[in-house]
Amino acid sequence: MQRKLTGIYRTEEEEIKEAGFVLDFDEIARKGDMSKEEKLIAKWYGVYTSRQPGNFMARVVIPGGIMTAQQARCFASTSYKYGQGIMNITTRQAIQFHWLKMGHLADMMRELNTAHLTTFHGCGDVTRIVAACPLAESCEYARFDVRKYAVATQKYLGSFRDLDNLPRKFKITYSGCDTGCGQPFINCVGIVAQQVEINGATEFGFKVIIGGGLGWKQFIGQQLFSFVPQNQILEVTRAIALLYRDYGDRTNRIKSRLKYVVHRKGIDFCRDIVLANLKAEGKRVDNILYSPISETGGDVPYRIQESMYAAADGTTTVGIRVPKGELTYRQMNVIAELSEEFGNQHVYTTNRQNLELKGVKPSNVAALQQRIRDIGLYTDGFYGIQDIVPCVGTTYCPKAVSETRALHDSLQTLLQLDKYAVIRNAALINISGCPNSCSQYSIFDIGFRGMRIREEQGSVEGYEMRIGGSHASFGKVVGEFKTTDIPEVAETVLDTFVKLRTESETLAQTVQRIGVEPFKEAVLYAI
Repeated sequence: MQRKLTGIYRTEEEEIKEAGFVLDFDEIARKGDMSKEEKLIAKWYGVYTSRQPGNFMARVVIPGGIMTAQQARCFASTSYKYGQGIMNITTRQAIQFHWLKMGHLADMMRELNTAHLTTFHGCGDVTRIVAACPLAESCEYARFDVRKYAVATQKYLGSFRDLDNLPRKFKITYSGCDTGCGQPFINCVGIVAQQVEINGATEFGFKVIIGGGLGWKQFIGQQLFSFVPQNQILEVTRAIALLYRDYGDRTNRIKSRLKYVVHRKGIDFCRDIVLANLKAEGKRVDNILYSPISETGGDVPYRIQESMYAAADGTTTVGIRVPKGELTYRQMNVIAELSEEFGNQHVYTTNRQNLELKGVKPSNVAALQQRIRDIGLYTDGFYGIQDIVPCVGTTYCPKAVSETRALHDSLQTLLQLDKYAVIRNAALINISGCPNSCSQYSIFDIGFRGMRIREEQGSVEGYEMRIGGSHASFGKVVGEFKTTDIPEVAETVLDTFVKLRTESETLAQTVQRIGVEPFKEAVLYAI
């Protein structure tokens, strides 16, 4: 379908985008080449060039991380035919294929379409995949199920042609409560379910946060609205997208994200524009609140760390740990089968590159867990210290400077030591291969960011290490270390944590209580 742009801006890249979004992948296969212009527009189709010459990556949109068993089988079949039988789960709950050949892209897209799947808007300067709390309806602390709102937001914003050409990518996420498992403070828009009392009546709606983001310049999001009624949240997301469309920097992509608009213009200005956008489209604004309002839904924990969750209907959600977020087509086929045999015929991706099966009868949990172990996946360590999240690193990504997956494997060996049994559920580790922060390294207990370490003979692979991050604050820098030193440094930090923590503290909580200096001193002494 032809998607013409409004043509307000005239930079070279904008001119390319103004030409339209139609690519004929069959024609591209016949000619065996992609022009510069075609490679740019291909991003709107979820297709990127790969680190390996002649190969491509494709990202499939899974709003809220929800797929049917049929769709899971389609992923398996597609990866087998076109992607060397391997697929990767992303931190935005999508599925990515690598090793794709140009001549296979059209056939791959057609096969995905048969299962009502698409790569369109998987990448590009549009609303990216709308993510959601990985626990959602399974969690006792969730105010209500936010995943359906993620699905609805993806469909709603994708229907507006005036949002096809944003200054850059636009990321939205939903969280079921203030624990923030959906990571609302590091997204362009973070939407958090709320239960409040207004005029003596219990109301359900959302708190809205905007302007968060990682990368070279990191920002924690700011509260735009304290309460938006459930039935108005889609309209609010569009009004925010219009703010970004009209005020985002189109001349400098480095500073084009919504976080820079909020930083430059201020949250009050942004709020005024969003409200004006709503009024201009005839939407109600008098019941949207921005002054502080207290939640009435009860306290929520600092972090939720379990591999199984009991749902209100008496069933159980079982978490599946997927090392490095990588699945084979055989594993995905079995997961689809297990979702039908034991679950609710759906498979769910999480923002830690894992899977969940929901609707499992408690009496079937043990049998299900054994079947999962039989295919080389895990139920232990889900959302714990062994649940390391690496980006794809130099294996696939042309921007990466470090091999994150190798570091993942070396740390796993360390974490198996018996001395760390006491903290197995007290720390989360994320690894990024470059400052783009695809693995969100700076908001977790331990984060590594790939870099080059200068030495007299040149430079070697290394990492910046941070500790003490949380969903609403960035970790503190411990130092910069060569990759070969990371296992010893990590062991020193973990040993110090075991020694200094109070009972039940996470590493982030310990750092918040005593600061980063005791850890830095221990590392300095050790190396």
